[in-house]
Amino acid sequence: MTVLFEDHDVLMLFDASLDGIEDSGNEINQALGLANLAAAQWFVPFRASQARDPDRGFGRF
Repeated sequence: MTVLFEDHDVLMLFDASLDGIEDSGNEINQALGLANLAAAQWFVPFRASQARDPDRGFGRF
């Protein structure tokens, strides 16, 4: 699991007591300095300069 996630902030989305934490304007979100948890941002790399080359393909060596 640690390979797929930069951090585990996303797990807070499943805690009903933190409803609304995905909103970057949320006080808890801001206080904790969370990553953008909005669904539209889930597949945006944290560091675009380190993203996998899309022309690399998926062949096995």
